Formats: sequence, C-alpha cells, structure tokens
Amino acid sequence: MYIRFCKLLKLLLFPALSGAAMPGMAGIEKLLKPLGGTMRLLECTYDGSKLADTKQFAGDKLTLPGAEWISDIIYNSIPGDRDALEMVATFRLRQGSSSSAGVAVAFDFEGWSTENYVMIPASVYNGNRNRIVNRDYAAGLDRIDLYKKELPLTTTGLPQLSPDLGNLSKIEVTACNATTPAICFYSKKLKRAFILLTEQGIRTANGIIDNGLIVSESHDRTKATIMVSAPGVRELKPEFVGFSPSPDRGKDFKAGDEITLRLRIYCFETPDIPGLLEKFMSVRKGITGPNQPRNLMPFSEAAKVMTKNIDNRYFDNSPYRFYRPENADWISFGWVGGLMNTYPMLVSGDELHRERAANTFDFAIPRAQGTAGYFYGALNFDGKCFGREGYDEFPWITLTRKNGDVLYWMIKQFQLLRFQGKQDFIKPEWEANIRRLAEAFSGTWKKSGQWGNFVNINTGEVAVYNTTSGASAIGGLALASEYFKNPEFMKIAVAAAHFYYNRDFVSMGMTTGACADILQNADSESAAALMTSLMVLYELTGDRMWLEKSRNVANLCATWTVSYDYEMPPQSELALLGAKVAGAYWASTQNKHGAPGICTTSGDALFKIYRGTGDRRYAELIRDIAHAWAEGVQPDGSISERLTYCDADSRGSRGTGWKTGWNELNGILMAMELPGIYLQTDKDVLYVFDHVMARVISRTSKGVELEISNPTKYNAEISIFSEASADALNPMGNLAFMKWPETKVKAGETLRISLPGLK
Repeated sequence: MYIRFCKLLKLLLFPALSGAAMPGMAGIEKLLKPLGGTMRLLECTYDGSKLADTKQFAGDKLTLPGAEWISDIIYNSIPGDRDALEMVATFRLRQGSSSSAGVAVAFDFEGWSTENYVMIPASVYNGNRNRIVNRDYAAGLDRIDLYKKELPLTTTGLPQLSPDLGNLSKIEVTACNATTPAICFYSKKLKRAFILLTEQGIRTANGIIDNGLIVSESHDRTKATIMVSAPGVRELKPEFVGFSPSPDRGKDFKAGDEITLRLRIYCFETPDIPGLLEKFMSVRKGITGPNQPRNLMPFSEAAKVMTKNIDNRYFDNSPYRFYRPENADWISFGWVGGLMNTYPMLVSGDELHRERAANTFDFAIPRAQGTAGYFYGALNFDGKCFGREGYDEFPWITLTRKNGDVLYWMIKQFQLLRFQGKQDFIKPEWEANIRRLAEAFSGTWKKSGQWGNFVNINTGEVAVYNTTSGASAIGGLALASEYFKNPEFMKIAVAAAHFYYNRDFVSMGMTTGACADILQNADSESAAALMTSLMVLYELTGDRMWLEKSRNVANLCATWTVSYDYEMPPQSELALLGAKVAGAYWASTQNKHGAPGICTTSGDALFKIYRGTGDRRYAELIRDIAHAWAEGVQPDGSISERLTYCDADSRGSRGTGWKTGWNELNGILMAMELPGIYLQTDKDVLYVFDHVMARVISRTSKGVELEISNPTKYNAEISIFSEASADALNPMGNLAFMKWPETKVKAGETLRISLPGLK
C-alpha cells in the first residue's frame, strides 16, 4: 500500500508538464512565481475513496480513452489588491463518460520547507506536525510522559503533515472540516504567504457536495502540492479521535456534465505568521460573500432565559449549596463555568443571587485548594475533591487553564461587588485564598518560566509542560496586581504575556492546551483567553502595544469562527430550521465541532478591539458569534454545545435535548458585556450587536436621533453605549456595561430616541 501511495503521490505532485500555456496563465504564473509555484488542472479518478489516478489537462483539453474534457478559465483582478486573482474554472465533459471521477486545481511549489506554516481554518495549524500517540478520548498522556519538560506537543491521530521524514505526509479534508474553505501557508525563508479560498462545494440534485482541501508533500519534503478538488474525496474520514473509512466517492460524468471551481488566490509579502493571519482576517469572506445573520432573540431575553437556566443549576441540598456548572452535582472549576457562573448572578444585584453566590464560594473555595495554592479539578456535592481531567488516579494534577479561569473570574467578581458598594460582602477568607492562588502562579513561573498544560496543585510543579493552557492566568494576575496592590503579580503577567505571545502565537501560529480532553491539540479557547488577557493588560496599563497584540490574536480567533452560512444537509435539523451558523466557534483540531459562543467568555475583547481601533472587522466578528449563539437556543430555552456541520460530530445538529451550562453562561455574558448598540456621537459610527436594527435619523452638535426596530417576537431592553470618538481611545474597563442605559422596544415595534451630543 505504501509503494502504491508513493507512486500516486509522485503522479499527483510531479507529472511531466506538456501543452501550451492556457489563456490568462501569465497573470497566475506571475503571482505564484515568487513562491516557486505553478498551477495545473486535473481529472482525478477514484477506487472507492482512494485516489487511483490523475490526468493533467494540456492547455484547455484532456483527451482520454472514451472521454474528452475541456476547460474554460476566467481570471478577474481583485480591486485594490495587486497580489490577488480570482479564478473561475469550468470543466465540461464534452464527449464520452467518466466513472468515479472528479476535477481539481493544483498548485505545485518547489523549494518547499517543513518550516513552512500551513493552516486550514479550525482543522490544521502549523501543519499539525505534532507527535501522535494512540490514546483514548480524554485519557491524558501516557503517565511516563509526565514532568518531561522537553516533550513535544502531543496529540491523538489527526490530519497532519508528518513531522517524520520518510513517512507519508498528506492532509485530506473537505469544506465540512473547516470554518472557512481555505488553505494557507507562510514561507519563513521567503517571507511570503499564500492564501487559497474556495466555495463550499458543487451543487447536485441532492444538495451540495463539499470541495476537497488537500496538502501533500514529496518524500524528501522539498516539494508540495496544494489542491482544491470537486467533489472532495478523503481516503479516510477524520473523527473525534483518529479516522474511520471515508464515505466520500467520485462522481459519474456523462457528456455535457460540468463542474465549476471558483477560487481566490493571494500571494504576498509579509514578515511573519501574524501577517498571514491579518490578511486572512480581511479576506476570509472574499469568496463566500457576506453572511446573513438572523435576528432571533434580543440580548435581554437571552439574559432572562439563561438566568433561569443557571438558577435551575443551583444545588440546594443541605448542608452544602452551590451553583453547578454542569449536569451533575459537582463543581468543575473554571473552564466550563465553576466559580464563573456566579458572575452574572452577582450582576443582578439582588439579595437572593448574592446569597447563592456566597454559598457557592463558601462551599468551594476552602475545600478545593491544594497545598501550593492551586485548586483541584472538581469538587463533589459531598465536599470531596476529585480530578476528572484524564488523570483520575492523580487528582492533584489539574488543568492549568482551570486555575487561570478561577483567578481571573474571582477577581472580576470582587471588583464587581466593590462597584456595587458591597465590599463588606467579600469575606477576607475568600480574598486570602484567591491571593494564594495568584501566589501559586507566581511561584510556578519563577521556578519553571511557564505554567505548562497541567500543574501539581500540592507542589506547584508543572506536571505536563508546554501549551498555552495558562493564558487566562495572565489576565488574572494583572487584575490581582491591581486588586491586591502587588506589583509583582503584574511583572509576571507581563513576562508571561510576552512569552506566550511570541513562543506560541508568533512562532507557531497557534495556541494549545485549554481543554483537558484533547491532549495538546491547537484549540480556540486558549486563543480567546490569550486575546482577553492581552486586552486586560491594555486596559490596566494604557499601553496600546497590548491592544495591538490583542488584535493580532483576534485574527487567530477568527480562523476558529465560521465565516459563512454553510449549507446544511437538506434533512438535517439545522437545515430545516433555516439556521445561519456563520459565527459558530469551533473547539479544537480534535473536537471537530462548532458551538454557540466561546468557551467560556463573552468575547468582549473583540468589541474593545473594535472600539479602540475603529476596525469594523472585529465588530462583525463578535456580532456573528453573538447571532450564531441564538441559533442554538431550543424552544424550551435550553442550549447545548453543538452547532455544527462537521461530519465527525453531530452534523447538521444543535444538540436538541442536551443542556450545556457553559453555553448558558457565555450567552448571558454576551448579553451583559456587549452593548446592544454602539454609537459615537461626533462621527458616523454606529454598530448594532443586539438582535435589532438601528439607524441614525439625524446627528447634530446637540444630539443624535436614532430609529430602532425590533423584528423579533420578544420585547427587548437594549443597552446603548454612546460616546465621543476621542473617548474611544481610552480603555473602558471590565465594568463599563454596568453604566449603559437601556431602551425598551416591544416585539415588532419601531421607535425613535434622542441621545445627547457632545458636552
């Protein structure tokens, strides 16, 4: 099989070139030349799901025994971008027939290097050149790998460019495996990048068949091919862990049948991987076009429904009482809501919710803290701690991210209570325990220069090294520095921010380690945590360097966010609902599913980036995320962590019948921490984040008149954040939302309101 594959790979990568140049080829050749690239058109034939053969077009024709293909390519320039071309390639079988076949556009690159950064959004980062181990889902690493500082990033089986010379090196995915149908790479040697965008797939009588996205390397890794194929045929189907037999097949063609592939190709100079991600952020909707979010549920209604859901999670059996973040009688700290879902309950400001939050703190904080100051992974209803992190026999080994979340959110809750004038409500023992947690992070940093993936809560040692698992601790330490008046915490937060930003984001183009169930795959949650922590540093220091770094990491978050309205299988739940899932946020390269919202945050850093820079791309990104979240709300008000189209998991489903606490939490956080409407009184700046519509009727020095329409079936209370443009250059802080006024607009109503102008 290996010899057969190598022959096919050689055939795919390096056929003898023949025939005259195609019309319009000069432009694409010029574009690709700086990267050592050329382009070919192919017919592909398959034996089941295996590539059997490829034949290259000579000019615009391909003549085979019993079949004749012709092609027609139209090239269009991209206005304002001389480093890009749009290409529409139509393939038509003029005579004969072709069975189990397809077509492809292939881009070959000479002078390839394994140092090249390769990215397929939400599927492949840095080529997925990780160490692969055979581990069950959520089983953790082999115990012999604990406490090894030099252990490379390790994952279960997934599509990858092999890190081992001599091994097969090929990635085959389809559009359903990616948030944007795209393949990107960056050459560190040439300081140039390549982005290839395509559409979801080809339309048939039974719906759309997704296009294939393929990256393959030669045996010696000096050459590579990037290819878009139609229909997409993967030899193996990526699953949650590993692979299964692929259901993909070629198509039977008869005379007159056509396939059209529409592509956009970008080849440009850039100094680094962040430059590639910056460009991707700008062009990710270039082929698929603007998405069409639906206004389904105003933020105020979301807050009302999710408050009820979180209250239903309150465990009220003596002697212990606490908010459960999950569907079991325990607290899992951080990550999915433990000691976090109390935050919106405290925002409500009433005695009942303060009492319940206090009961949660009293139950959890003193019982679950280890000797070094870190917290166990989980605390059962009977007051006994346990792990549930993949290292059950070592419950004192816990995910670093979980403790970072606890530190960040507990300080935010202390700040909130002070803001509400309830500082006397904060118990000194709570503060003492959280200070110990901050000191634990400080101690581990001083000893190890990182926080690793997992940490020993009793010794403070890093138990599993590397990854970006501790990203939320950066923001937590920065807040703790201000709250406890301890500059040492800020010093370490700044050092850690530089370290993780440069080692993981700049050098590898990915962040990892936020989830206990995925070993060390690239994941979206660590990216959001790093973006948020960098924003905290900006808000506390006023240094716009941190704003820029947060913005750069937001571009990585965009790769994890669905950029277009993927067309679902016709009879799937989401198709029948007419759901628009642009904005669904994917979990990781292992857990191949989209979800409503980010685990677990409002994503308000994206709004703050928009406000601080004026760049509407980030407003659009968080608008999409907030609107996709509402697509997951079920008729009974429940919501699950599924809003996905990937065929590795819950394809076309929103997980009806499931209830997931962290999606309840991120929904209410978005409803609180994002303004419904943002307005600058002295500039033509208006952006609507809520599920309503608004426009400026008049704008004078005396004020602004707005027209607001509520197309939903729910009455809405819409928060409005208005300010002068000069004020947007100043950080707004974590509690600005507490001051935003609200306007009531009934279901189906349109009204006008007046807002004051400049003072």
